[in-house]
Amino acid sequence: MSCFRIALRAIIQTCISQGAWIWVSAFRKGRAEARLQDFKMFDDASTGLWGSLVLIWRMRGKHLACAGAAIAILAQGFETFSSQMVYIDEKPTPLMDHDGVDAWPAPPPPRADTWHNVVQRGVGGGLSLGLSTKASIYDGIISETIPTVPVSCSTANCTWPPFPTLAVCGNCSEQLFRSSCGLQNGCTYTTASGTSITEPSGAAPSFQFTVVPSGNSMEAFNSNSQAYFSVFDIMSVSQMLSKTRVQAYECALWFCLKSFRVRVRGGIQNNVMLANWSKTEFSARRGSHYSEFVFVDIPPELYIQDQARYTVPTDSIKVLRSFMNSLMLGNASGIGGAVTYSSDWIEAMVDSTSDMEGWIARLSLSMTNDIRRSGSTNADVSKYTGTAYTMAPHVRVN
Repeated sequence: MSCFRIALRAIIQTCISQGAWIWVSAFRKGRAEARLQDFKMFDDASTGLWGSLVLIWRMRGKHLACAGAAIAILAQGFETFSSQMVYIDEKPTPLMDHDGVDAWPAPPPPRADTWHNVVQRGVGGGLSLGLSTKASIYDGIISETIPTVPVSCSTANCTWPPFPTLAVCGNCSEQLFRSSCGLQNGCTYTTASGTSITEPSGAAPSFQFTVVPSGNSMEAFNSNSQAYFSVFDIMSVSQMLSKTRVQAYECALWFCLKSFRVRVRGGIQNNVMLANWSKTEFSARRGSHYSEFVFVDIPPELYIQDQARYTVPTDSIKVLRSFMNSLMLGNASGIGGAVTYSSDWIEAMVDSTSDMEGWIARLSLSMTNDIRRSGSTNADVSKYTGTAYTMAPHVRVN
């Protein structure tokens, strides 16, 4: 735009200067009055805004040079706003070869169609949960933040199509409880699932906390329409000088499907969960196939391709359920502010009682990350390959 303005100004200056000689020629023919200072007026009009205004006023707009002066005045405003007319920025551009084929595809994000991260312990020993899954559970219980699974993007700018994966869903809901108090035995608080805490009589501030497998767990585990692997109760009673505070939750974890959209911009990864689905059917063992839970009636929002089959073997669920039951069993108690915990993860649960929804979400995410890494897939992984972009200069005209 600077070159355009310079060229326009040069043309206007030439035209106005030529107008000075036209004006003098008219004077010589006796049709107008001319003075020597008129040359200075035309010269000022060709170089500045004020000179252009004087020329138009002096000539009353009747001379051809007034058109050039008017253009010079308009050019001043054009120069002010033209700097915003053209932008040069960087725009993501796909990396393509000469044939228009993606020259540098981004690898598919980690995902799983099924999960069987269990190992045999010793000769004739039973099945045990894989170490990576154990670590993800500990991390989800204790850590305050859980990052999502990173994707590979060598150009720092990549996109992927929406993709489904086997995952973990979780929920904690408040429970109603009943209280029973006596003069000598204190008060007992009991949930509908049978979990209870007895708070002895006394004026001293105290705290009691317990985590146990829920009395409703067998009903959930016997369901064929949802693949539960952990159902547990969390209950706490805080005795203060003026009142007693009771909190009771029933929490559950189960296998589900989730779909995600992942993008990387400037090296920063953005993950959006699009949908989740939990409906399953139990499929009994047939021949070489293990008994398993199979996800059915999957909606389009999960972006399933080629009618892929998503399953969880029942022996994987049983091993995971046994491990979770051993963790979700413990207590904490204290008098006068000094609290004793039965384990580190119980302490983490106590610290999370103010935000049980956030805590169960972190635990679910941590386990989902492990399933995406340690699970397996039978689908064509190329269908979820992403596109890598490079930042190329881009001229934009408003």
